[in-house]
Amino acid sequence: MELHYEHQGKLYPVRITRDGEAFSIGVGDKSFRVESKETKPGYFALTIDGKVTKCNIATEGNQRHIFINGDVYRFNRVEAGARPADFDKLPSSITSPISGKVTAVGAVDNDIVEAGQVLITIEAMKMEYQIKAPYAGKVEKINFKLGDQVDIGELLVQMEKTE
Repeated sequence: MELHYEHQGKLYPVRITRDGEAFSIGVGDKSFRVESKETKPGYFALTIDGKVTKCNIATEGNQRHIFINGDVYRFNRVEAGARPADFDKLPSSITSPISGKVTAVGAVDNDIVEAGQVLITIEAMKMEYQIKAPYAGKVEKINFKLGDQVDIGELLVQMEKTE
């Protein structure tokens, strides 16, 4: 099976094939052997090339939020054959991939931010998740402040992508 995901303006074809009880996952020219055990809905214990890590995955429409070691990676599922020019059509809103409490806000309305800059930090189940800018741009509106409670899927930040 081959899927296509966009992350920070780059297209990644992801090839997945079953390899016995595990999976062989190819991303670009790299390949990984992955064993997966779902510990509870959305939470996984992964063994990637022999190294064990925990992650959880939240899905919202075509977006996948993958949490590994306190970092959040946001991927957008795109159609095969999509070109970087098509990524300009990606949503300008950043929604919460989890429910939790806002413990830090790293930008304010009208700030110019770089791709990867931490915009909001959310604490859930004693872990902090950093919500980062998916691309360089201008923050149009931050919808939550320090101490606010957010629910999964709520609109955190509206951004305008810069060239």
